[in-house]
Amino acid sequence: MALWQEDFHGWAQAWAAVQNLEAAVDGDVATIGTRQVVRWTPGADAPLPGEGAELLLATDDPAAAAGFAAANGLHAGPGLVLLAAQTDDLDLVPQLPPEANLAEAPMENYDLVEIALFDRPVARGRLSVNGDLGVLAGLSVDPGHEDLLLQLEQAMVAGLGEEAFTHGAGTLFLVAGEDQAARFAAEEGWSRVAQLLSFTR
Repeated sequence: MALWQEDFHGWAQAWAAVQNLEAAVDGDVATIGTRQVVRWTPGADAPLPGEGAELLLATDDPAAAAGFAAANGLHAGPGLVLLAAQTDDLDLVPQLPPEANLAEAPMENYDLVEIALFDRPVARGRLSVNGDLGVLAGLSVDPGHEDLLLQLEQAMVAGLGEEAFTHGAGTLFLVAGEDQAARFAAEEGWSRVAQLLSFTR
């Protein structure tokens, strides 16, 4: 079983925390708000979403998952990508542009990082640590800073990754959209491990 499958309960709960939600985990299913996140393998079943709910199939076989959803009359929506890295493999020293500052703040359920450029916030991200793993999510850079996008993203990961390492997290998971996932997969240390395919009725 792959690491992301073994650590399903841990990263699902941490991902819920960065969204300021709680995850009710039962076997292969984590309920996070109106979402049901399912650790899915080909041939497995999954609870079908009710009206207004979303099913996220976490899988490394997206074609089979899409076939399962289609056979059950579900409609595909924008999905997400789960990436993983070991903190030992990452550069955890933020490389900031000139006139930029990085600030971290512990919130109730997660740690928040924010980067300000000329004292104006332009980027932010969140981290939740659960045991020996951490989940990064919500990494965003404001429009108009495309030339600094990769640098700001990596600076946020360095700041949050150092926090995760300090708390004993050896593995980092990142939940990202497709474009962001492609940028991270091209960076040393990160690899795509699963798709989070979204389906509704």
